Amino acid sequence: MAFTPINTQEEFDAAIGERLSRDRESQAKKYEGWTSPEDLKKITDAHEAEIKKLTDAAAESETKIKNLNEEIAKGNTYRADLEKTRIAIAQGLDIKYADRLRGETREEWEADAKDLAKDFAAYASAQNQPAPLGSPGTSGTKTTRDQFADTVNQFFS
Repeated sequence: MAFTPINTQEEFDAAIGERLSRDRESQAKKYEGWTSPEDLKKITDAHEAEIKKLTDAAAESETKIKNLNEEIAKGNTYRADLEKTRIAIAQGLDIKYADRLRGETREEWEADAKDLAKDFAAYASAQNQPAPLGSPGTSGTKTTRDQFADTVNQFFS
């Protein structure tokens, strides 16, 4: 290719335009298949929106799980209180002593109720009085342990 001098501005602009278009073509071939910065920004924004959505959903689920666990704990407490009350009544104790039963299992509560009933019986015999028995239905009327157990079994049947 022979050198031709550039004499006008139009010739200069045309030569520069050719050079720029060749450079753009070579750059386009070089980065063919790559993601453009604009497309990458769109993808990144979409991923960030999805991450925020999932993070919010996880936080909401965590709150729900916490609330459910609290409700389960309340239910377990109510069940334990009911079981302690049943055991206290079956052992001939007044229901006000159900809260005083110690232990974590039914067997431990029963053993503690038996010990407490023995202590009351020993105290009552020392006082020459019957053991304290009562239920909401008897208004403080004293009964024997067997009669009281029958009443309790009828109540919970």
